[in-house]
Amino acid sequence: MNFFGNQPNGTTQKKPTVTKRTVQVAKPLNAPSQRPGPPPPRAPGDRFKLTQTKNPTRPAQQKPAAKTVARHAINRGAKRKSATPDRNVFSDEEEEDDSSDIAGSDSDASRKRQKSSLSSAESSSGPKRRLVSDEAFMAAGKPLDYIHGADATSGPYAHKFQNPWDQEDFSVVELQYPSKSQKERFELKWPKNDSDDYKPMEDILATIETISAYYLPKELSEKAMDELTGFARRCRLAFTKQSIPEWTSIVSEFNSILLPLMNNGTVQRELSRRRDLPLDWIKRILDQIFVRTVSPKAEKLNSYKIGSDNVYGELFPRFISEIFKKTKLNHEQTFIDLGSGVGNVTLQAALEVGCESWGIEVMQNPCDLAELQAKEFAARTKLWGLDVGPVKLLRGDMTCHPSISAILQRADVVLVNNQAFTEHLNNKLRDMFLDLKVGAQVVSLKPFVPEGHKMAARNVDSVVNQFVQQKYEYFSDSVSWSYYGNAHWYVATKDLRPLNAFRRRMGLDRS
Repeated sequence: MNFFGNQPNGTTQKKPTVTKRTVQVAKPLNAPSQRPGPPPPRAPGDRFKLTQTKNPTRPAQQKPAAKTVARHAINRGAKRKSATPDRNVFSDEEEEDDSSDIAGSDSDASRKRQKSSLSSAESSSGPKRRLVSDEAFMAAGKPLDYIHGADATSGPYAHKFQNPWDQEDFSVVELQYPSKSQKERFELKWPKNDSDDYKPMEDILATIETISAYYLPKELSEKAMDELTGFARRCRLAFTKQSIPEWTSIVSEFNSILLPLMNNGTVQRELSRRRDLPLDWIKRILDQIFVRTVSPKAEKLNSYKIGSDNVYGELFPRFISEIFKKTKLNHEQTFIDLGSGVGNVTLQAALEVGCESWGIEVMQNPCDLAELQAKEFAARTKLWGLDVGPVKLLRGDMTCHPSISAILQRADVVLVNNQAFTEHLNNKLRDMFLDLKVGAQVVSLKPFVPEGHKMAARNVDSVVNQFVQQKYEYFSDSVSWSYYGNAHWYVATKDLRPLNAFRRRMGLDRS
């Protein structure tokens, strides 16, 4: 963070122009009035025949002439709708289809991809996700076991930090969070070298801004975030003045505003009105967890063999959030990350979506760090007053772990960061996807359905024929590897309808 940084338009709508068309309609015999009546009776076998319904409460002589659907359609300039719905080309009753429409190229497949249901947060039916953690707002709750900001700048890490502005000593402040847990301690220091090391003063300011934006009533929120008089502006001024007393006074003032709102239920009420978490809110929490658990031990992530399947690569929160939106993952579903590394994606799914979130990793060092993150995640989300989905991390080989088959059978969305995987491993994973239920989606950086794949009699038993795939673009800042320009990611949805239609047309239906 840089502390020195700087409806209707009223026009008159034109009167709509009405276009009239005169259409010749056959006049029925013995018409009761001069107004056009219904068309002549059709053959008995015509299923589109229209009938007249008598109204017993109205005298026969006052009965108006019936207007046919055809006449309404002509007057509107619309095409008459058939009484028979369009044929579903993937239905069990289908007898013929065009082979070019089945399991063709990615562009063809995207038009025929099975439509996923809306998330329950967007749907008008079904229970909506609840963000409030009741446990976090219990006055007699147990103290949370989390890593304070002061713990990341003291003890074994103290040599990386220095006191501000050449002072002999540093100050310690406590920051209130939007829950009834204990305050978090911070040492007002900064790193000796301006690298990616933890910056506690920036952490404090970013946290105050996030709480002000999402937990306070509108009027108080606008006042706290005012560009001239808000907390961020005042903190930057205190930094410019090199005034630690002024900085600590600002933190104390923020606590005095938030604490009464906690005690009278205002914060809990504001949080209960929300159904989702914006990305900046998500990143604030995940960043706090990461810098306290993974960053101090980041050198352990470099101990892998280049060119093997055990390569560490990170997907960034913005990209992961886009995946959740594209797949319409919701809080009642199950997510699994195959090759979860330090668990970033697994944690984000539980936080952002609120679903049951799994991860599996084979390398020891990332597994150790993932467990540290999961422990901090459980406590820190309570610190923020949030209810999240369950997080479950597995150690071992994802191709042979005894629990993986049962998880895949329940999974709704599977993520595989397979950019650096060998062809052998990708093939093994593709065979494992036979365990997935119909409608499950596999997200990958390399396609599991080869681009341009066509279903044919010679490859009808291939597992790729069970999936319909879409391709999307992502940019170089979405992952930790360096790319020039942009690359692609894929969503393959398990859909047996194209395969079943092909089998019937080719006479290969085993039933």
